Amino acid sequence: MFLEEIKNKKEFRGLSDAFVSRVLLLCSTNYDVTKEKEKKMLVKEARAKLRELYSAYQLPGYSRKENYLKNMEHWGDKAVARRILSLHMSTKERVPYYDPLYAKLRKNVPFKTVLDLGCGLNVFSLPWMGYVAYYGIDVNKDDVDFCNTYLQKFGLQGGVRWGDILSVESFVHTDICFMFKMLESLEALERGSTAKLLERITSPYIIASFATRSLGGGKVISAKRLKWFKELVPHAEQFTLGSEVYFLIKK
Repeated sequence: MFLEEIKNKKEFRGLSDAFVSRVLLLCSTNYDVTKEKEKKMLVKEARAKLRELYSAYQLPGYSRKENYLKNMEHWGDKAVARRILSLHMSTKERVPYYDPLYAKLRKNVPFKTVLDLGCGLNVFSLPWMGYVAYYGIDVNKDDVDFCNTYLQKFGLQGGVRWGDILSVESFVHTDICFMFKMLESLEALERGSTAKLLERITSPYIIASFATRSLGGGKVISAKRLKWFKELVPHAEQFTLGSEVYFLIKK
């Protein structure tokens, strides 16, 4: 009942049931669901949490991405890809740094296959990344379908899967796994989830990133909050580009 009520709103319809259920479970500890008033409060809080974790990153004009893709004539068209990436807060902030990011990664890892967890629209960074077999996972079916349309339109290898990352039992083996600005959100849903993920990923290299500023490039976020991650992966190579700090991990 709660799941259906939450997903009745258009902005949440494409989200994985498992993901929405996980958010509901997290929020439900604060309410007595036998009381009608508290049921409504639970739904309200769960929707607010989903906006914080997902919807807040979609910028005005997000639906324009469909038309941009229709007009894209080559998979490596950076101009069109930039327009699409600029409709999502995370990738918009990363666009100016894709060249140095992928150059640095390739210097350390000559990758030909990529697994991108919580990928969002990051498949459209392929024009900077270069031709690879790209596999992604995301919680929003609309975004997953959109990304797959791009891959299929240009006959690119790979595919994007719809689902809740914490519910996935096994991942495809690739040369490198991307986890861009998603681990803190997962930890908020399930403490210790990062350690479990690292155990299940078979890719020999992982690149994880965290925001250094609040959403939209606002105030600086204290680096002390990442102490838990540095202790989890003590030998990771660390570097910063823009408002994102990256950790390159060799398993």
